[in-house]
Amino acid sequence: MKISNHIFNLLQEHDCVIVPNFGAFVARNISAKISSDGSKIFPPNKEITFNKSLVKNDGLLINRISSSENISYEVADDKLNKWVIKSHKKLKKQGYFEIKNIGSISLKKDKYIFIPSQNSIFLKSSYGLNSIDSPQIERTGNRIGNSYLKYAAILIVFFALTGIFTKSYFDSVNEFNQASYAQANLEIEKKIQKATFNINSTLPVVKLPIKKQYGNFHIIAGSFMLEENSLKMIAELKSKGFMEARKVGVNKFGLLQVAYNSYDTVEEARLALAEIRYAQDINAWLLIKN
Repeated sequence: MKISNHIFNLLQEHDCVIVPNFGAFVARNISAKISSDGSKIFPPNKEITFNKSLVKNDGLLINRISSSENISYEVADDKLNKWVIKSHKKLKKQGYFEIKNIGSISLKKDKYIFIPSQNSIFLKSSYGLNSIDSPQIERTGNRIGNSYLKYAAILIVFFALTGIFTKSYFDSVNEFNQASYAQANLEIEKKIQKATFNINSTLPVVKLPIKKQYGNFHIIAGSFMLEENSLKMIAELKSKGFMEARKVGVNKFGLLQVAYNSYDTVEEARLALAEIRYAQDINAWLLIKN
């Protein structure tokens, strides 16, 4: 599989994909929009930008190449390094380099200019939604053309469905919390009822741990082979004020992933990631995981 395909697939799952010694592709969600000439309506998507300053290897891309192609980490690293060398040569020789499904990078006066692909869908929820023609509005007095109303109705239905899906996620979180509290109240009532048979006895201390449900957006501080190292990282993060620091599971390579914190929405996670990269670690990255 080509390196561009691996980058494309990762951008559908993550908000930042670093190509070591080359740069990083950064994604952010954008809503549906109309083309500059007003001829087309594009569905919601991810907007891709290129940051030449982020070049330090975070292991994400090499791990994906290794697991997808069933090759060792070292072989995957060598394959990616050859791609980077070849890309730099093309930029210096031609001043232009096309990355399939991602966009194009040009080099002018030592400045990198990135133009993202307009036809690629990076947002999974927009799969199957192609751009549609935006018909010219025809007005006769106060009447608007029926074709325009038809497309406007389609967009209204689409946005309504998007709102329903978003609401359903938060409803599930609220239902989880309400169920936990209801179970806690039930256990408390049982203990109190049992204690009332003996008036002289002391009411038992009720200790009911309620499992906290974390969001699906985790800012990763590091990945560790040894658990003791992951615990040291958690302790270090908590000493810096990140009291919700914790392990968020094991990746495909058996490494324990430690997060600064977890968030319910990608917007909250992006804001926190920007602050952490500025004040703590430029290599922190966002993991989306249920």
